[in-house]
Amino acid sequence: MRRFTPLCAGRPGALRLRERLASLDAGRSVVVVGGGLTGLEAATEIAEARPDLHVALATHGALGDGFSPKGRAHLRTVLGRLGITVHEHAAVTGVEAGRVVTAGGAIPAEVTVWTAGFAVRPIARASALEVTGTGRIVVDATMRSLSHPDVYAIGDAALAMGPGDKPLRMSCASGIPTAWQAADAITARLTGGKLPNAPLRYFNQCVSLGRKEGLIQYVTADDRAVPAVLTGRLAAVYKELICKGAAWSVANPTFALPGRRRRVTREPAAAGSAVRTPARSTPSAR
Repeated sequence: MRRFTPLCAGRPGALRLRERLASLDAGRSVVVVGGGLTGLEAATEIAEARPDLHVALATHGALGDGFSPKGRAHLRTVLGRLGITVHEHAAVTGVEAGRVVTAGGAIPAEVTVWTAGFAVRPIARASALEVTGTGRIVVDATMRSLSHPDVYAIGDAALAMGPGDKPLRMSCASGIPTAWQAADAITARLTGGKLPNAPLRYFNQCVSLGRKEGLIQYVTADDRAVPAVLTGRLAAVYKELICKGAAWSVANPTFALPGRRRRVTREPAAAGSAVRTPARSTPSAR
């Protein structure tokens, strides 16, 4: 009998997924649901590591529809080389034991990896903070809650506006800059310094496509694709360095940024109260 094993995001879920994939016999089917960056990386990593499996990717829209023509062409080439079956415009209506159900029919799936979007943890919605319909905390340009100025929110928990008055997307490319913005704002308010006014913007979208291939899609400040891309082994190394650098800076915060001492000044209670930062939410597959 086929087993349906739900897997949650985070390290425990990743380890269980690894064990589940390792237990599959050759010829079994794996379906990755979601054609975003997480889905692309998951599908290519699995297909490269287990070429004996049938790996499929189901995406609601067109494959790589956020990339430039060059980026989309490279993506199709790599997925084709890895033998990944792509189901485009496949709206998934259900996940059952042994299959993924779409509006156009069922796709065999011994294992289903769900990467179709992010979800915010419910802690903010359960509080008195002003949140959006999806539960993200509404903040100003310094990452301070509009309803409770003694609370700061960063990363996926916050709804921060970027260039063109567009909300920043949930990603590490947004989370790290918003953390810097919040830290600088907190320091400035506690010490009477100048508030940060650096714009929060994007430069590229980095996608690893297995261990030997990658796609760096350069974008405008508001995250729209431009013609220029970086592909191949060099793009894979580029993405790997970014991941290793981010992991190292988290593990070594005192070395990642220079330390500076500033004298704390007296401020009104609201601005000098304890600061809390809600935990970052996680995507369902990473």
